[in-house]
Amino acid sequence: MIPPQALAIGGALAIAAGFLGGWTVRDWKADSDALAAVEKAERIRDKMQGKLDASAESYERGRAAEEPARLETRNTIREIYRDAPPVPVVCSIPDAAALVLENARQRANAAAAGQSGGPVPGPTSPAEE
Repeated sequence: MIPPQALAIGGALAIAAGFLGGWTVRDWKADSDALAAVEKAERIRDKMQGKLDASAESYERGRAAEEPARLETRNTIREIYRDAPPVPVVCSIPDAAALVLENARQRANAAAAGQSGGPVPGPTSPAEE
């Protein structure tokens, strides 16, 4: 006859072995799930990177195509105004008009840089009739 202590010890060892085996298998499954999630994220990242690369390539092609025209325009403006005499103060534009032009220039530069140029200011008072 098997002593009861041996049966209790054997049963405890069997339960412990089952617990550790289950724990190990569950750990393997969790590792497998984590690996699958990482691989899926990597596939999505590669797909999105491909889209970004295509957009960047399209932008660079357009910019390269416009570069000669931009240089030509800049050089033409330099040629036109190279020997231009200075404008006398009497012929200069009013300060309000200069402010409007300066604001427009700042908005255009901001838009070209991809930033918000801010809202266009509205009328400050109703028009006089």
